[in-house]
Amino acid sequence: MKTIALVCLVMCLTFGMTSSQYDYGDSGEDGDVLSSHNDHGYHGCRHRVAFSAVTSSSARYNSGTTIRFTTVKTNYGHAYNSGNYRFTAPSNGLYVFSWSIGTHKSYHGETKLMKNGSTYHRSHCAGVYQQCGATITIILNKHDQVWLESSNSLTYAFTGYSSFSGWKLN
Repeated sequence: MKTIALVCLVMCLTFGMTSSQYDYGDSGEDGDVLSSHNDHGYHGCRHRVAFSAVTSSSARYNSGTTIRFTTVKTNYGHAYNSGNYRFTAPSNGLYVFSWSIGTHKSYHGETKLMKNGSTYHRSHCAGVYQQCGATITIILNKHDQVWLESSNSLTYAFTGYSSFSGWKLN
């Protein structure tokens, strides 16, 4: 499953971002937004987003608590907010989200992907040292928010083994 997600990501980044079918726009009044952020040759392409964040400390979470992915590894397009741990869609489109929770043998790894306050998908593992998570596609509208919550009062996330990532396909 992880291999399929990785292949999808590589193909999207390799072919999708360099395709001539996308509108790269002009710099407009506010200047070329992405060129000042090392846009790697995408010439101001707007609404390209990809993020990856990890937990900065191991923690137990109560049910309904947002998982704190505070260490941002990638935030291309600045759509992930490390202050509230939410991704906000900059435009309508098809997005992919992937998460993984490293859990302790005495706890659970029960999580749910939230979209605008409603559960969109769940992941579960319990009772052993385990890595659990999911990768899903979702259609979002501009300003929709996505984040990860605990769905059990015994959810535990290990530092270095827990991550949350997302990117726009089109």
